[in-house]
Amino acid sequence: MDCKEIQKWYIPFIDDELSPKELAAFLEHLDTCQDCREEYDIYYMMFTGIRHLEQDPVKGSVWIDSGQKLGYAAEYLKRCRRRHWIKLMALGALCVGILFLL
Repeated sequence: MDCKEIQKWYIPFIDDELSPKELAAFLEHLDTCQDCREEYDIYYMMFTGIRHLEQDPVKGSVWIDSGQKLGYAAEYLKRCRRRHWIKLMALGALCVGILFLL
């Protein structure tokens, strides 16, 4: 994945619109490319800062920094992968059960 492609994903990432596959590629690139990570941090602060200021203060929105957002995304990706493996194991157990019935 090149830097230009990753830069297109800043807003979709901030808005939680990346698929798990895209999210994995995005996080992996930011882990290995310091330039994109710094650019993402700046972009995140500007973009979410503006959104935060535009929100109704009564709602009491919670500010999370760019590192926390990346951490939450990594945890989400782990949960997605875990669910995927659980589904595969359940399907395998079902197939084995059907074979024993035949």
